Amino acid sequence: MRVLESCLYADDLAAAEAFYSGVLGLTLHSKVSGRHLFYRLSGAMLLIFDPAASARPGDVPSHAGKAGGHVCFTLARGETDAWEARLRAHGLQVTRYAWGDRGESLYFEDPAGNVLELAPPSIWGLES
Repeated sequence: MRVLESCLYADDLAAAEAFYSGVLGLTLHSKVSGRHLFYRLSGAMLLIFDPAASARPGDVPSHAGKAGGHVCFTLARGETDAWEARLRAHGLQVTRYAWGDRGESLYFEDPAGNVLELAPPSIWGLES
């Protein structure tokens, strides 16, 4: 079993789209203005919902929630320095944390306050 989709919440979807598409360079799969942004990742989906709009009933079950979630994206060990520089160049505060010989994580926040992490799968003893 593996994670198929993860959800985050953002009150300002335009800011979220600028961040996830521009800063992180993710490719937008689909969106419904004022309700959600869907990003296709390698083997999974990242869903970003406006919490007020997604709480209302519709064609699919509601996805009520609030900002303040966490998602960790994978990166190769050799990409940590480049990603830290890229994030800082966009004005983000980045915390770098070393997991001993397993690798390092970069922690930062999106515009909605969700805590994001970039790390190699080796921090969990997983293959890259």
